[in-house]
Amino acid sequence: MMNNRELGYFMEAARIMNLGLASQNLNITQPALSKSIARLEKDLNIKLFKRSGRGLVLTEAGSILYQRGLMLQSSWHDVAKTMAELSNGRRGVVRVGSAGSATQFLLPEVCKRLQQEAPNVKLEIQIGMNDVLFSLLDKHELDIIIGPLVGYNKPVVQLPVTTDRVVVAASRSHPLADGPASLRDLSRYGWILPAKTVSMRQWLERIFYENHCAAPEVKIEISSLAAVPGLIASSGLLSFISENSLAEKEFASLLTRIDNNQLVMARRVGITYLQDAFLSPATQQVIDITCAYGQQ
Repeated sequence: MMNNRELGYFMEAARIMNLGLASQNLNITQPALSKSIARLEKDLNIKLFKRSGRGLVLTEAGSILYQRGLMLQSSWHDVAKTMAELSNGRRGVVRVGSAGSATQFLLPEVCKRLQQEAPNVKLEIQIGMNDVLFSLLDKHELDIIIGPLVGYNKPVVQLPVTTDRVVVAASRSHPLADGPASLRDLSRYGWILPAKTVSMRQWLERIFYENHCAAPEVKIEISSLAAVPGLIASSGLLSFISENSLAEKEFASLLTRIDNNQLVMARRVGITYLQDAFLSPATQQVIDITCAYGQQ
């Protein structure tokens, strides 16, 4: 029967793939580690490692055990985290990914309510575009994302909270600022946009393509448009930003919307988390408080 200590020893050896270094990390001798792995292989009746030159590689069985072991370790971590939160009056850390626009108009209200209703909960906030945030969520480095609800290639839960629209904007002194602008007008000027992997930019470029217009010429590519109203204004470039952000004082004083009804992207904003994710009590509180914002 496999025991937790032997599994732990195996996991460290499989992580480093060097028995000498693994034994040092475990504070045991290398022979003791070798014997532990041998006992585990005997109990399971299968080889977990094989020699490759002077090093080690996992067998198919070893690779499967390592992946399952990672899941077990993660589950134990989740259980310990939950027990700690419950024993400390629902204290806990929630790792939140926030899209730039949501950071301005939604997250401040969520943080305010959290301080009132759950002051023991700490937020660790990562601000970024949806492609970066989904990558972090996929690696379980985020608990939830607060931002636009966009499609993803893995099963997720998405909870709508509010709505938003993305529109074309530029400096108040931009040549197109005085009236409506056609797609062809807009294609003649440079843009500041996020990376091609961001759904917002993909939508924008698709509209130009479907209307037989040249794609926007991107002069500056940036990770967060919501953080740089001054850059958008001083660069003289067009951009595609949240209407909620554009209404904020720091944006409204520098930028104006460029009228084009074809380039108004309506979107839902809310919470996204992996379908199989573990939700700690603290995380559930953040979700409940955020959803309550949309019900007011």
